Amino acid sequence: MPIKAKPFGCLEQFDWGADIRSVVYNGCLVVRVLRNRNRDDGIEVKFSQVDGFRLLDEVQLATYWFDDDFPKGYPVLEVLDGGWAMEENKRLGYDQTQREWIIVTAGACVSIFSKTEPEIIDANWPK
Repeated sequence: MPIKAKPFGCLEQFDWGADIRSVVYNGCLVVRVLRNRNRDDGIEVKFSQVDGFRLLDEVQLATYWFDDDFPKGYPVLEVLDGGWAMEENKRLGYDQTQREWIIVTAGACVSIFSKTEPEIIDANWPK
């Protein structure tokens, strides 16, 4: 299934060693993303309002990555068409407008429904 997405916020490309460090939901969603599994720095992506989210291994979303237009290497993407929202609309049998984001790494990916843009900050988590 094709997906149309554009990089959001963090325009620095991460390498294929990037991974999700943690996902915390406590009224807001905070996703910590390591630039590389062997480092202790990355970004913290915070959504103040969330309508839904899911974490999947990157293999489960491999059909996205093979599309020539998919923006590879960027950790935070805004989904413009396709993606989880399209899958849910097809499953439910009706169209519901969702603003969708996806945090992409070589280890895990987090899809998020949120009407608001995330806040992205550089972060460091000493071991």
